[in-house]
Order: sequence, then structure tokens, then C-alpha cells
Amino acid sequence: MAQITVEEFRNFFKYYEGKEHQMRAVDELYRNLDLASKDNDAEWITLYRSAPVKKQLVSKAQLAGIWQCAESLIKDYEIDEMNACLQKYDITTTQRIRHFLSQTAHESGGGRYKKELASGEAYNGRSDLGNTQPGDGPKYKGAGYLQTTGRYNYQRLSDYLGDPRVMEGVDYVAENYPFTAAGFWWDDNKMNDLCDKGADCYAVTLRVNGGTNGLADREHYYQLCIDYIK
Repeated sequence: MAQITVEEFRNFFKYYEGKEHQMRAVDELYRNLDLASKDNDAEWITLYRSAPVKKQLVSKAQLAGIWQCAESLIKDYEIDEMNACLQKYDITTTQRIRHFLSQTAHESGGGRYKKELASGEAYNGRSDLGNTQPGDGPKYKGAGYLQTTGRYNYQRLSDYLGDPRVMEGVDYVAENYPFTAAGFWWDDNKMNDLCDKGADCYAVTLRVNGGTNGLADREHYYQLCIDYIK
């Protein structure tokens, strides 16, 4: 039986664009992987995630200072994902980084929570969130450090990233894209422009929250960001 070469196999990843026939092929490949290859700590997954980011804008020590936790509690791949997010969404100036990290710190309880604590049952049947299927509420409850919520928003994130596995739901997004999902919302809502206009924590909170819920805590994290992000 003729087999494809390693180079030909690499091309499947190189030219992947999230098209329907490509997603079906990926699903078929996943079904045929052995259990060890699907393990989150599998060697190929570790290697795939270990690609260096262009520049480390925020270090582990800085994030630990903002989150007020020990550095040992933050994994290296979490720092890589954060910095990749900052680069991807051009959150690269001091003010943009301070506001982004202070808001995400508040929403995640200082990095403790990557997904919404509530069950998500309240979102069932919410057509404004695109939740049209039974069980969509819990499956697509808030994920990531700015709580991406609803089938519609998960689908938009999936399409943007070219990753159909986003539609597996909250656990996948929370584990793999906690900062990236937040960055997608940040970019979509033109938060960088707001920061560039000199917005304070109050103004940024209004845009993120729609009100001033948790303002004191957000301001506390913003002050920490001033201390650690120079």
C-alpha cells in the first residue's frame, strides 16, 4: 500500500483553512488516532504547542505579580498562549496591555477560572446567543478570560482561528484558548482604539461589562498592572 510522505502530511496542516471537507477529514483522522495520541500530554501535542512566540511582551513573573500568585502555578504554555494572543490582536502598547490584563484578571479571579462557574443551563434556548440546539447552554457557557458565550460566538471564534474543535465547547476553549478567546472579543470590540484614546479603567469597564460591576476590583488589578507593566 502506497503511503504519503512526511512532507505531504505536513501540507495538510499548511493548507488547512477550516473548510467543510477539511473538517470532515480531520474528524476522520481524530477517530482513527489511538488513545495515547489523544492525550493532552502526548509528545506531538507538546511539540505543536511549543513553537516560540515572536516576542515575550509579558513574562511569567509579571503575570504572577498581577495575579498575585506563585510563578509555579502558571504553566509555560499559558505564558506562550498569552503572548501569542497579545501579538495576534496587537495588544502591544503599555496601555493596551495594562487594560487587557486588568480586565481579564478581574473576570477570571486572578487567573483562577478559565470558564464560567454557573452550569450554563440558563443559556438554553437563548436564540440571541445562537443556542438553538438542546444542551447548547452548558456546552457553550462562558469560556476564556472574558467569558465567550453562546454557539454563535463560539462559531465565530472557530471560523476565525480555523479550528473546528472550538465547537466541542467550553472545556476545549477554556483549556486551549483562554487568552485568545478574550483577545478575539477585545479586537472585535475595538478595545485597542479605546485604550489609545486615553480611556481610564472606568471607561474600559463600561465597554467590557456594560456597566460598572466589580469596578473596584478591576481598578485594583489595573494598579497592579501599572506596577508590573512598565
